[in-house]
Amino acid sequence: MFKKRIAFKLTAGFISIVLVSMLALGIIFVQVFRQYAFDSRQETMLVKARSIAQVVSENMPSNGQMRGFGGFARFLDTMAEAKVWVMDRQGNPLILTGMGQGTVGDAAGKGAGLGFDMSPGMGAGMGTRSGAGQEHSFYSGPLPPEAEKVIQDVLSGKESISRSFSDVYHEATLTVGIPITDSNKNVIGSVLMHMPVTGITDALDKTISILLISLFVALIVAIGLGVFYSFIFTRPLKIMNNVALEMARGNYTARTGINRQDELGHLGNSLDFLSSELGIAIEKVNQLEQVRRDFVANVSHEFRTPLTVIRGSLEALTDGTIQSREDIERYQKRMLSETRSLERLVSDLLELSRLQSGKISIILEPVYIANLLCDVVKNLQSIADKKSITLVCNVPDDLPPISGDYDRLRQLFVIFLDNAIKYSPDKTTVIIQADRTNTLNIMIQDQGYGIPEEELPYIWDRFYKTDKSRTSKGTGLGLAIARHLVELLKGQVVIESILGKGTTVMIRFPLIL
Repeated sequence: MFKKRIAFKLTAGFISIVLVSMLALGIIFVQVFRQYAFDSRQETMLVKARSIAQVVSENMPSNGQMRGFGGFARFLDTMAEAKVWVMDRQGNPLILTGMGQGTVGDAAGKGAGLGFDMSPGMGAGMGTRSGAGQEHSFYSGPLPPEAEKVIQDVLSGKESISRSFSDVYHEATLTVGIPITDSNKNVIGSVLMHMPVTGITDALDKTISILLISLFVALIVAIGLGVFYSFIFTRPLKIMNNVALEMARGNYTARTGINRQDELGHLGNSLDFLSSELGIAIEKVNQLEQVRRDFVANVSHEFRTPLTVIRGSLEALTDGTIQSREDIERYQKRMLSETRSLERLVSDLLELSRLQSGKISIILEPVYIANLLCDVVKNLQSIADKKSITLVCNVPDDLPPISGDYDRLRQLFVIFLDNAIKYSPDKTTVIIQADRTNTLNIMIQDQGYGIPEEELPYIWDRFYKTDKSRTSKGTGLGLAIARHLVELLKGQVVIESILGKGTTVMIRFPLIL
């Protein structure tokens, strides 16, 4: 189970990266160090071998016999710090060092000091050689392949280098060969220098030990850092997972509380935003559901009252309870009035439905508000006269036209003026004014009963009535229709009201550019 967790994967990945990186760097370092040690020692041996070849070339007798070179051999032993083998043009050894001996004769029978042996067939006189009036024994046994190759290359006039692993020294060795030439550049002999690359094996072993220790320490640090960073990385993920589960349970108040500027912080903020938006959406859905329930209840109520009146009147007429002609006419008028109320309610519901669904088509044309308002005032004057309400229309004739639909604008102003007359006491005044700023502004102000401040946000809702007893006439859909008409005509509307002093409706429309 733990292997499936992202913390384990992050830690394992972190450790793998450190391990691979350390091993790669260690291997590269060891190879570079080894190559540098060989190259440095090789260059030193070449310089010394060239110097020896130059000295031997200047002092070698024409007959090739090396006499009185014991001191020179001892000097080479000290100066070269390696086994030096001076050979003639046939490949026969003339001087050997590195064994505490000076000449070939002194070195007889001690070829092991060289680390390799001469083969008997390696040139004339390889078995025995006369020197200083006496016969000397040479080494027997085959030369290592790399030594043979060096001798062959040098006698052909080329410098040669060979690297190998010596079973005698138990470490890497270097063999270099330099040709000895006379003044005419003819090869008259060769110088072989053979030595172990002292200390390289030990140094490499120490380097590898240090590398392993460093690798172990790095792994411990990598494990610690991996666990630490995995915790830092996975902790926000666990929090976001818990918030997501809470959201799935319907708790949209859950928040991550992550305050970071990286991708995890952005993801946490997005999750918080999603939770907030889902909470708002659910709240809106609940509100819409409540509106739907209220709408059904309001429609049922609005239909029930007139239907109850009509049914009661019809039952009274049918049963013969009402006999007099005057009572019959009164009941008939009541049923007609309630039928008209039902008709108006159905008409308003259909109108509102078309407005909300966008199925209302408007014909945009230049409309002069002054003429339109005067027309509306004339049509409503008879209603105002019944309550002795004065309609004052202060609208300048020179107002610029707006782009709108004449019939829809007329419907809009009828709704507002009808409400102003309906909810104003007798013998009051309703003022209609208009002016121009950046927009065309129309104001309808009455001296009515006013609307409580706490009810102002709800006056645009369907079936909302400030008269909770519902004794007032009207369907409660007028302002809802008016708001949709204003939006359809690209306008804005604001209603301000003071309880007991009156209500002011302010409508703004954009001018024709």
